[in-house]
Parts: sequence; structure tokens; C-alpha cells
Amino acid sequence: MASTKIYQQLMDSIRKKIVSGELKVGDKIESERSMSEKYGINRMTVRNALKHLEEEGVLVSMRGSGTYVKAVPNIEEKIGLGSENEILSLSMQIRQKGMKSSRVVISMERIDPEGVVKDAFPKEEKVFEIIRMSLINDHPYALQKAYIPCSIFSDAKRFDFENGSLYDYMQDKGYRPMTMVSYLRIEVLPEEYLGIMCSEKKKKFLLFDYYGFDKDHKLVEYTVSYHHADYTQFTFDAQINLSGL
Repeated sequence: MASTKIYQQLMDSIRKKIVSGELKVGDKIESERSMSEKYGINRMTVRNALKHLEEEGVLVSMRGSGTYVKAVPNIEEKIGLGSENEILSLSMQIRQKGMKSSRVVISMERIDPEGVVKDAFPKEEKVFEIIRMSLINDHPYALQKAYIPCSIFSDAKRFDFENGSLYDYMQDKGYRPMTMVSYLRIEVLPEEYLGIMCSEKKKKFLLFDYYGFDKDHKLVEYTVSYHHADYTQFTFDAQINLSGL
């Protein structure tokens, strides 16, 4: 926080209050004098923060009346994907950033595994395919197609995957992924999902293939996850062999 200017800290505080619902569109915010006294900062600093938020379209100032919430801020944070985040559910990662997380279940059915899914679960006669869309602040963020073996998760259809975490369900069954192996590709979104993801036809997405292994190193999850690149950052560890140089 020390490296962040005071007016930027105040901007972040106001944004988070709006995103969390503490402040709603149309609400009047505190006066410059009130915030100055409350936070122990000068009024020019408060005025600078409000001015920047007005320029962003988040606030609107009405002469003689005060300053009001005009719109929910655009997504300011990026969701981190990579080594330390992979075992957390996507919704948990979003909430940790102070943003609103929600999900929509597009479909869930028992299917015959084919192609890559069959390669992942060669001994399974049936797998559950769960297709969900994750939203950040009500904006489409990621499309996930998760595959879990029916032999282990036979009662999966009883679980509410729209309001509950896949990993919470897997943990309840004793097979929560403890190790994750992932592969990154750059792909376009399948045409049937362009509408619900509010995406242009040729827009590139970050596509992650996730393989989740339980505590006994048994593969219990294979997920294909398309993420809006605009809202995603990822980390990776690289090992370079210099012995031949």
C-alpha cells in the first residue's frame, strides 16, 4: 500500500464498495469533507480521487446535490492462473480479488467418453460432462467443460453446481484434486458459445487443459477452460538446461 498514492487507495476503496454492493448505482456517496475527516486526508486528495472516478464513468457529480454512483466499475483486477492458484476453484480466485463471482450451468449429462476425454479416462464407461460459464461482476469471463468419472461421482446430478463449487463436491466424496497439471493453448471459442460469452467470432481465448489428481495420484478431473485473455494473467516455472551450451 505504501507504493500506492493515497488518492488511488481511496479510489480502490470506493470501487470495492460498489462491486461488493455496499454502494449501489444511484447511491449518494460521502461528501469530500466527510471522507477527509474520516480518513485523515486533505480534501484535495479526496477531490482528486473522485475526479478520476468521474473520468472513468463510475461516479457522477451533480452541482448543488453531491456525487452519486453512476456505474459498476469495469474489471480492474486480472485473475491469476498458474502454480499457486490452480488448486483453488475459479470462483474462489475471483472472490479473493474482491469481485463478484457467479456461475451459470449450461448443461450437465452422462456421456460416453471420446477423444481426449477417453484418453484421460480409458477405463470409464461413462463420465459426467459439466459445462458452466463463470462471470465476474455479471460479465462473462470463462467457459469450463469439466469431465469427472461416473464410477466415483455417481450422484453428481444431485449437487447444485451453479451455486456450489465442483471442488467442494469432490472433497465431500473424498477425491478432491491435490495435484494439478495444466497445458496452455491459444484458441478461438467454439461457435455455439459465442453468444453467451459475448465474444466476437475470431477473438482469441486462453485455453487451459487441466488434469486433476487426488491424494493417491488418481486422475479424477479433466477440464477444458476458455478464459477471456483481457481479464487473465498466469504464472509459470521454467527450468532451463544449460549443460549443452
